[in-house]
Amino acid sequence: MKYTKFFQGVLLGILFFAIMFAIEEVDATKLGAKQRSLPCDENKTQKIRVALGRLTVLSFPVKPKEILPGESSFDFKQIKNDLAIKALRANAKTNVFVYMAERRCAFDVVTVPSQGDDIIFIKDPEEDQFEVNFK
Repeated sequence: MKYTKFFQGVLLGILFFAIMFAIEEVDATKLGAKQRSLPCDENKTQKIRVALGRLTVLSFPVKPKEILPGESSFDFKQIKNDLAIKALRANAKTNVFVYMAERRCAFDVVTVPSQGDDIIFIKDPEEDQFEVNFK
């Protein structure tokens, strides 16, 4: 009787981890999410298209320190390294500045009727740079 409960617990644990592993393996692109990458540019604003009634998520390489939106036509919510954006009305436009540890990213956010961005991975342009030592 003791062993039956023990094995039931073990099986439930294995089932739990199998389900968690399966959930973790679900990729947003497999679900039809539209994703792209943009550089964090301090001098040039990057356009973000938010479809009315849907969320757009900007995924940063590090957690942003500060987010400064220009107008209240959009709802901004920071969750760890992500910034979720929701349009509050049609034909809305604003700019937003996101401050990270050592740089500032500039974005123009616009509402679109459809075909908005789902996930945008924000890349640090200095991430791709590396030092080469010549001897």
